[in-house]
Amino acid sequence: MRLISVAEHLPRRESQPYQPMRRKRLAPAAGNNYNTDIMGNSITSFWRFALCAGAGAAVLFSVACSSGSSTTAENGRYTYRTTSSAIQTLSPTDWSLGGEGSIMAFLMSGLYEFVLNDTRDGTDIVCELAAAFPVDVTEAYAGAAPYGVPDTAREGYAWKIDLNPAACWEDGEPITADTWLYSLRELLNPTMKNYRASTLYESTFIIANAQRYYEGRGAWEDVGVIKNNDYSITFVLANPITLFYLQYRLSDLMLLREDRYEKGKRQTGDIVKSSYGTSKDMMLSYGPYKIASWQAEKELTLVRNDAWFGYHDERHTGQYMTTDISIQFIDTHATILSLFLQGKLDITALTTDDLARYGNSDYIQFTPQSYTIKLTFNSDFDTLRNEEAPGVNHTMLSYRDFRAAIALSFDRQEFVQTCFAGSTPGYGLINRSYIANPDTGERYRDTPEAVQALLDFYGTETEADITGYDRDAARTLFQRAYDAALSDGNILPTDIVQLDFHTYNADPTQMRRIAFLQDAVNRASAGTSLEGRITIRQITDENYYDNLKQGNCDVAFTLWGGSAYDPYGILWCYATDEAKNEFGFQPTEERLTIVLDGTAVTKTYNEWYTALCVHEYATADSRIRNTILAANERGLLSYYTMVPFAYQRSATLISHRIVEGTPDYINDLVIRGGIRFMAFTMDDAEWDHYCKAHNNQLAY
Repeated sequence: MRLISVAEHLPRRESQPYQPMRRKRLAPAAGNNYNTDIMGNSITSFWRFALCAGAGAAVLFSVACSSGSSTTAENGRYTYRTTSSAIQTLSPTDWSLGGEGSIMAFLMSGLYEFVLNDTRDGTDIVCELAAAFPVDVTEAYAGAAPYGVPDTAREGYAWKIDLNPAACWEDGEPITADTWLYSLRELLNPTMKNYRASTLYESTFIIANAQRYYEGRGAWEDVGVIKNNDYSITFVLANPITLFYLQYRLSDLMLLREDRYEKGKRQTGDIVKSSYGTSKDMMLSYGPYKIASWQAEKELTLVRNDAWFGYHDERHTGQYMTTDISIQFIDTHATILSLFLQGKLDITALTTDDLARYGNSDYIQFTPQSYTIKLTFNSDFDTLRNEEAPGVNHTMLSYRDFRAAIALSFDRQEFVQTCFAGSTPGYGLINRSYIANPDTGERYRDTPEAVQALLDFYGTETEADITGYDRDAARTLFQRAYDAALSDGNILPTDIVQLDFHTYNADPTQMRRIAFLQDAVNRASAGTSLEGRITIRQITDENYYDNLKQGNCDVAFTLWGGSAYDPYGILWCYATDEAKNEFGFQPTEERLTIVLDGTAVTKTYNEWYTALCVHEYATADSRIRNTILAANERGLLSYYTMVPFAYQRSATLISHRIVEGTPDYINDLVIRGGIRFMAFTMDDAEWDHYCKAHNNQLAY
């Protein structure tokens, strides 16, 4: 991986000091087609800063434009046409859906970004909002109050970032050190409790005293964000960080426009919230594109942001050929596929049924993604009891044996092949996209600790033997769970067990998945006291992620993923009350003992998360960190409130006129080059003529 400094290419402004001054990361979405983001790439979120749920309200993220699009075909214009499920906000402080993160990536630039290299077979890191690469200034802050940098520290704690003096907002207002300080202070604002505040105090990038300020226990002046001059800032961190992970984290750090953010502030109960990012007038861009129009629930149109510095320097020549982006908010796959075949979109996700027809197409792409698809169960007895009616039982789900029986009852390989296009069977919470060592490229799943965790959990000698499928064992567990519930007085011999399975919609794909699971449960419970008595009822629920978190849902498909170069931070998704979907599981109470270097250490799952990502093990060697993560993964699986069964891989078709930066998938950082390197063989007018010549029925 090569570092490319760009300071020498930037115009110097004598009136503004030019002092010793992205990875475009798209987020997981909610939705239930489990396909791709707007670019047809993996939907990588920034844990929370870069971690998102995938499967709740938005992920069809294929690419399309309805016949009613307002985009006019013109010579010399290249409109990338796409679809998304509806979005809620584009605010850097509160976005949570994959679609939101994908769109925001068009509207921002990172301090640093990960891009295709010159030979388009690897990755380079380039400066964007930064004028030069970070300078380690740890020694200047060693022992200095109030940041807590150790007296003996020599590297990794403090980094000076010189800023690009050509960077500005779409209206020309300069982006300066003050812009950064305002944005970071508001992200941590203790009166607002912003969803993404922990971006600055968890995982590998922990700004000194940021959490104390966010919790109202400290002063902003003590937070490790320092203005050196108008175009230079320094980050002082609580834990040391490598240059790679610093640039990785800074590639997604986003800015707020102060006047719009302040204008949108309103008191909401006990906290203050801002409507920033909820309409065209309530936000501004500082990236390659800006919002031209925004019709909620219908369409979002982006155009080139001519104020963006990248269009006026020598470093972006030959990049960003796309002039416009049209995003229609459409959820129905049949509609999207139809539009694609008419030439009214540039990429479409494929379902399992589609693969039978297009699986050998010259235009098909398979893209590994960081998301693990799983069943999420509500295990809370009280909320399940509240759902019950005479003769209808829900509390069986509170029995671990019952949940384990469901997990063992279905053949994951067959389930994935028939119901999840392109994806592969998966057995761990963390899939094969995650890199434990960026220097060597070692995947977390290939580490000895991660391998052993799954072998131990599934009771096999080799990874190849893992199936997670054992109908006889499932039958035994169904009977044992029933006997326990009957003894406890929690089920009657005449009750049926009803599992309310919430999905985003009731399209044929969703119903096929439900039917598959129903058939598997029927087969596994045959010959038990529950034979013929377990019913899986599909319920359409666009807000099922929220309902899961509140205990108003029995079971659903969920996904977590993103930030594939930080597997340790994935624990946030399962070990914190704010993120977990598994109602009834208590990560702040359930405890896990891990033997580290011969010493047994016991903590709650939440404590293990903070120890691994914030406190004593945040900078431990990889063997210790992998041991902790693998033990937590195995422990979490043992509750059977989260049952992984697939590692997501998208299957997409790209249109005849699209040329990717490279035909080959490179890695999670750059995929195939993204919008930066995407090219068109025809402009909009030529494409419309081409489609009409083919009667708007294109062959793929």
